[in-house]
Amino acid sequence: MFVYAGSCFSTVMASRFQAAALVSSPMCSNAVAWSEENLVAVASGQCVTIMNPAKLFGPKGLITIPDSQPFPIGVINKEDLAAGCMLPTCLSHDVHAFIRSVSWSPLGLASNAGCLLAVCTTKGVVKVYRSPFCEYSSAWVQVMDISEMLLTYFAKVGYKEASIPSQENAGLEQEDSDYEPITPVRIKSKDRRQSKVRLISAEQYASRSALLSSLVVCWSPMLDSKSGRRCCILAVGAKSGMVSFWRVHEPQYYSITQGNDPPVASLIGVIEAHGSWVTAISFSKFVSDGSHQLLLATGSSDGSVKLWRGYTDDLLKSTEDEHASFSLLKEPINVGSGPSSVLSLLVPDSSPHKILLAVGKGSGSVEMLTYDTSIGTLDASGSHYAHDQIVTGLAWAYDGKCLYSCSQDDSLRSWIIKGNSLHEAPLPSNILGVKMSNDVPNVSDACFGIAISPANLAIAVVRVFDANLLNPMYQARQQKAVVEFFWIGGQKLQDTVDENFPGFPNTDLVSWGHNILWSLNQYKRHLAKPLVIWDIISALSTFSKSEANYVKQLLVMWLMSSLGFECGPSVGNVLPRVVACLSDLSSRQLHLLNVVTRHVVLKEVKLNDEEHASEEEPGLWINLLEMCEKHIRERLIGCSFSATLNGGWEHAGLAQMRLWVAKNDNMVKDYVKRLASKVKKTEKRYLAETEEHCSYCSAGVPFEDTEVAYCERDEKHKLTRCAVSMVVCPLTPLWFCVSCNRRVSNLAPETLFTLVRCPPPSVDKNGEIILSKPLCLFCGILLQRLQPEFLLSTLPV
Repeated sequence: MFVYAGSCFSTVMASRFQAAALVSSPMCSNAVAWSEENLVAVASGQCVTIMNPAKLFGPKGLITIPDSQPFPIGVINKEDLAAGCMLPTCLSHDVHAFIRSVSWSPLGLASNAGCLLAVCTTKGVVKVYRSPFCEYSSAWVQVMDISEMLLTYFAKVGYKEASIPSQENAGLEQEDSDYEPITPVRIKSKDRRQSKVRLISAEQYASRSALLSSLVVCWSPMLDSKSGRRCCILAVGAKSGMVSFWRVHEPQYYSITQGNDPPVASLIGVIEAHGSWVTAISFSKFVSDGSHQLLLATGSSDGSVKLWRGYTDDLLKSTEDEHASFSLLKEPINVGSGPSSVLSLLVPDSSPHKILLAVGKGSGSVEMLTYDTSIGTLDASGSHYAHDQIVTGLAWAYDGKCLYSCSQDDSLRSWIIKGNSLHEAPLPSNILGVKMSNDVPNVSDACFGIAISPANLAIAVVRVFDANLLNPMYQARQQKAVVEFFWIGGQKLQDTVDENFPGFPNTDLVSWGHNILWSLNQYKRHLAKPLVIWDIISALSTFSKSEANYVKQLLVMWLMSSLGFECGPSVGNVLPRVVACLSDLSSRQLHLLNVVTRHVVLKEVKLNDEEHASEEEPGLWINLLEMCEKHIRERLIGCSFSATLNGGWEHAGLAQMRLWVAKNDNMVKDYVKRLASKVKKTEKRYLAETEEHCSYCSAGVPFEDTEVAYCERDEKHKLTRCAVSMVVCPLTPLWFCVSCNRRVSNLAPETLFTLVRCPPPSVDKNGEIILSKPLCLFCGILLQRLQPEFLLSTLPV
């Protein structure tokens, strides 16, 4: 029987499996965000804490927000301080800036191919940061100041004010004529107070301040351009009700040794979204009538919620002067229905013509809106009074089948979607066991955000501690809040009994099986989705310790569905069939097979151990892993030869690749052999020298192994070979895979990771094969620089 560990979830309070204390308290909704590279950012007080959920008690990253000077928008007369519009400014006593909003960009915008983090403060300042991958520091590096660029833009357009001067400015025309817009090049932020400004009215000051006082930031999904260079849109909502849009392109190349040139943000449009504060923003991709679109949902403090549409082609080429950005698609909620605190927008794969929008209100209610674009109807399921206080977090899971919400009343709830309406469901039991540290108390009194893991099997929730229940001697001094992690893989999404799990009457295990298979299939269907399966690997590894048969059955079901065939429900029957059909699998499926085999099935097995290899079942899995890696390398070589022959790309290590083909003649496919023969006959300028030399001495290095090399001197210096090109790596920092521990100096082509069959399609002379993100050839996960143990690093698996 399966042994349960930990208490069960109730309908209100869930049992966390790990938690980490924070040194300051969050002050905003959506105070936690989960990135595509498996990092969690928590906005708390004056800092953002960045942690790895796989090593929660290990190193952390940090962004500390310095105090900033007011924007140099002008000065007013002392007597104008009594004006009604100046009341919020005069009553504000916040000396320090606190974090109001955080948002992760998609993978690939940072110069090391990681994610950028946008941060908005209570002073209205918006800045963008990257990880310190080459600085050997815990402090993240600022790469953009959106607020300075927004200030420059509004100063250039005169803050969108009327050209006729107000009565208070009568007689100041001469002084105005000497005014020059302030740019971040001439005036640094620390010198703002010394910059020349003009006398303006109280109304002008309040209006300009609202334009520049940002409240919320949100990154869009990645947009693909015809040129192959992708980009992303950063939306910034302000107190004025306006939303500005900034386009940021991927770097032209990636590096782990230097920060390269910082990313450049281009303003592509500003819309007047609402008549009051913009309090929430959410993006989603959408395809209608063959046109790719970007959907935007905005919520305001006046209660209104609007749905906007922008065409991808227009967003990719629009400029500041054109202001081609978003047009209004629908206004599902009008003004006066209570402040909108959080939004979550989704277009499900199962119903691509439907737009799902969840709205959290200041009253504690949650509303679900479904817009059917095929017939143009909007269905509102009505308000659900889910919480007693403001809703601070909303997150969709499992392709819109489930919704999670949290509130300032310290409650966490789950909702199942039936039809077009929400139905409350119990939170799943924590059958994987409680692993939390005993020094983190469980005395919270408010939730300030919720985030879903990339594979949808776990959630992160930020809670603030009740100071009255903490020990004043040490807890109250050091612990202000906590970020908690909960397993949601056991969420029951259907009422029917599944017969695919005979012998497992436990409904929690059946639900876990469904959800794990769904997560694995998502990565198979969406080849552009970054391969981050830490939660899948962690759950399967934990189950395998007490329910090994359950895990085996689950993996057999996954393998059978991947290949589309039926056979005896045993590892001995399935694995030989899988090995025989590896050519029919996509590269993404091969990568999933490699990672799951290496980190779940063979986690405790040494791959070069002859004793384990001789055992029947471990031997089958070891053979599967070896054959998968050989098929992947064969695909790489085929892509490299084809691209070289068509003039599209010149890959390093062509000589080593030809030698590998010759050594593996018995298993290499005929089309690769033909390509190798053609490459050998090409001009010499296409080929790297066969002979290599030691990086420590001048001795030669023969090609004997794909992983390591030894020079021909007596002491035999050991050298590392690039996992992609198989050439001897230089003595410089290399890309590193945390999954298979291989090093890479030359990146694999992008085409390899999106192949759906073998042999690959031919490559023309237009150079369709380009260098992609630094992904591991054999695991498909993001490569990184090998960091010392005291610094934060990502762990996708």
